[in-house]
Formats: sequence, C-alpha cells, structure tokens
Amino acid sequence: MAESTSREAEDKPSSERTPDYTKLLEYGLDKRIAGKLDDIFKTGKLLHKDLDDRALDALKEFPSEGAIAVLNQFLESNLEHVSNKSAFLCGIMKTYRQKSRSGVAGVASTSAIATLKGPDEDKIKAVLERTGYALDVTTGQRKYGGPPPNWQGPPPGIGCEVFCGKIPRDVYEDELIVLFEKCGTIYDLRLMMDPLSGSNRGLTTTKSSPAKH
Repeated sequence: MAESTSREAEDKPSSERTPDYTKLLEYGLDKRIAGKLDDIFKTGKLLHKDLDDRALDALKEFPSEGAIAVLNQFLESNLEHVSNKSAFLCGIMKTYRQKSRSGVAGVASTSAIATLKGPDEDKIKAVLERTGYALDVTTGQRKYGGPPPNWQGPPPGIGCEVFCGKIPRDVYEDELIVLFEKCGTIYDLRLMMDPLSGSNRGLTTTKSSPAKH
C-alpha cells in the first residue's frame, strides 16, 4: 500500500504539482517523498514554510519507504494543539527509527505505524473552553497552560511543583485537570508521553499556586 501510494505521488504530471514540489526536489528530496509532501501541502495540514532545515534534512536522509510511512502517520495525526509541526514531524521520524532499531514487528515493511487510541478530543476541548488554557502537544509531552490566562506575576516558586507517577496510561487532561484544580490554581501541567506506544508514560508534573491570581 505504501509503495502504491508513493508511486502515485511520484507519477503525477507536473501540471498537478505546486511550486513547492520543485523546491523540494531542488533541496535534494527523493521524488516520492517530495510528491507525498506536496500532496500533504494541498490539504493545508502542513505548509512548506512550516518545515525547517532540520526536518527537510532528516527527510532527505530517510529511506523513501520509511519516509512515506512517517508522512502517512503525520497526515493521520491530530495536529489541533501542535504549535511546531516541523518538530512534531521530526519526533515521528525519531520514533520510527527507535522502533526499527528495537525490532518492532512490521516497522521495516509496513506503511503505517500503529498507535494507541489517544485522548477524547471532545472532552479535552470542553476543558479548554471552560478554563481558557492553551494546550501544546509534542511527541514527548502534552503541556497544559504555562502561563494560564490573566496570570500576573512570576511563575510559582520552589515547593509549588508536584510530580505524580503511576498514572494509568490511558488517562489525559480531562481527568487530571479536575483533580489538580482542587489543590489551587494550575500554572501548568505536563503529561509525559511515550512516542513508541502512543500512551502516556504514567508521569505528570504540575505547578500550581493556592493563591488566586
């Protein structure tokens, strides 16, 4: 499937290509990778200007089959709370390499990278609408707040940060926020993520202040 998709991307006539496709080829990317990226650009989910040199260089050095698998996963990812798409793509590539080296079944030959079911986006959206906080997602963590809306003054100091472990791997902000809010005003909450499994690492850090700001 990956090979068929990548061949279709490569074989499209030049009239169907954007100027960005030529830029990617001039940068040294494989035709199949450039074609897949150009197709993604057309969806609006990623733009050429979103990619920095680090991401482009990594794609240039990536085996074409692996790059297509990575780009397919990127296309299927929920990017609503991803502020740095280039770094997010690099994170997916890093995870792919780690899975390949550890011998995870099917990584070298499959067109898709299996991921576990993520958080309930409707519940997460409801929390964000209620609190007005921002959520920033990377492949390694999910950061809620930092600072929160209308925060005045410096961040909470020493003694205001709590580390919590042994969190169920399928628990996300919609369940954690309501618990930590009982302790005071949340400054930020960071849920550590395991990119290899797609679940959280069972660890979160939270800064909060009992005083109202």
